[in-house]
Amino acid sequence: MFNVKQLLAFYWTVRLGTVQKAADRLFVTQSAVTKRLQELERCARLPLFVAGGPKHLLTAKGSELLHTCEGLVQALDGLQALRNREQLGKRVVRMGITELVTVTWFSNFAARLREGHPQVALHPDVDLSASLQRKLLDGDIDLAVIPHAYVTSKMRAVLLQSVEFAWLAPAGMPTAGRRLAMGELAHWPIIVQGQGSGITQRCERLFAQAGTEFEKVYGSNSLFALVSLVRAGVGISCLPRELFSGELRAGTLQALNVADDGSRVDYYLALRKDRTGTLFQVILDLCSQAVAAGAGASVPTL
Repeated sequence: MFNVKQLLAFYWTVRLGTVQKAADRLFVTQSAVTKRLQELERCARLPLFVAGGPKHLLTAKGSELLHTCEGLVQALDGLQALRNREQLGKRVVRMGITELVTVTWFSNFAARLREGHPQVALHPDVDLSASLQRKLLDGDIDLAVIPHAYVTSKMRAVLLQSVEFAWLAPAGMPTAGRRLAMGELAHWPIIVQGQGSGITQRCERLFAQAGTEFEKVYGSNSLFALVSLVRAGVGISCLPRELFSGELRAGTLQALNVADDGSRVDYYLALRKDRTGTLFQVILDLCSQAVAAGAGASVPTL
C-alpha cells in the first residue's frame, strides 16, 4: 500500500528533476527519498521511471501515478492552509525530548503550557538525540530539544540552556585529586549509551581529538542505569553534573578533574525551517522560563 511520504517523494522528484532537489524540498535526506521511491516501485509492481533516463521521464505507470499525485498535493496544500488558519489553542504539539530534559525542567514546562494554553495537547516523544533529529526532519515530530551537534541547516534553532558535563567515577577511585589528561581516562572502561546518543558521540569525539583509543561499554540508554554502573565500579562515564550533584556532595560519586574535556553542551529548541507560526515562540518562552526555574535543582538519588 502506498503512503503519503512515498507519493510526495515521487511527485517532487519528478517535478524538480532530481532526488536531491526533492530531498531539499521535503527537508529530508537524499537517501530517505531514494528509499521511499524504491518502496513505491515495489508497491506499484512496475517501473515508474524510464530505465537510465532522467527523473522526469516516466513510464506509462509513472505518468498515471503522477496524475493521481497532483490531486493529493492540492489536497494536502488545502489542509495545510486550513491548519494555518486555526487558532493557537487548537493544536497538537509533538515535542521530541531527551531523557535529560524529561527528568529536569520538562514537568515545569508542561505545567506552564497547561495553565496558559489549556487547549494545546502536548505529545512528548522521549528518545536519543540522533533519533529525534531524524524524526524532526521527517516531520514525525514538530519540535525537538537537542544538543547543538544535531542541529542542521534545515532547522531553525534557538539556544535554551548550556549543560555542564563531568567525568563521573565511583567513590574512592585512586586519582590522587590530580588533573588528568583525556588519554589517561582510557585506562578505565568508558560507559556510554547507544550509537544514537549525544553522550556517546561526545565521548567518541573527545577521545578522537586526544588521539586515544578507549574501551567502550554500552551500558544503557538510561542515564540512571549508566550512573548505577559507575557506582558499581564497572567504569566511568561523562554525564550531566547537575543531575547527580546530590551524589557528588554526598561522596557516593566523584567527578574527575579532566583537562580539555569541553565540559559544556548547548541544547537548542529546534523546528524545521518550513514550519511557521506563533506557537514556536510561545513554547520557546515557556521552555526558557522552565529552564530558569529549574536552575540549580538536582534529581534525587535512585
